[in-house]
Amino acid sequence: MTLHGKWNLYGMLLLPLCATLAALIVFGWRTDTLVAVFGMNLVPMVIAAPVSGLLLLLTRRASPGVRLLAITPTVVPAALGSLWYLGRALLPAAVAPGAEYIAAPQYLLMGVLLLVVIALLGCLAGRRSAVPA
Repeated sequence: MTLHGKWNLYGMLLLPLCATLAALIVFGWRTDTLVAVFGMNLVPMVIAAPVSGLLLLLTRRASPGVRLLAITPTVVPAALGSLWYLGRALLPAAVAPGAEYIAAPQYLLMGVLLLVVIALLGCLAGRRSAVPA
């Protein structure tokens, strides 16, 4: 597995695990809540990771920058979502702490879909400019 493929896999697992850890900090050990948070945050990653994997296959002869663009639909939402969840776990909102566990996956899904379109266009352009092997 290439370095970019590993980053894609790590990004896929990072968001649900960090969200679950943050929910554990906020709500304590409630199995139903932890499973729900993990599952809701796995949905955007299950969409992003295979698309990023296909883009990596599409750009296997392209430059490293184009290959990095291929994994942005997975890595960017995973990094930003993880930082958000852990930050809100340490500094919870005064009103409705934990509301982000319901809302954030929806926003992350919209971000993933937007990044998929951007990465696809960028990878297609980068593939055309790649030197044939």
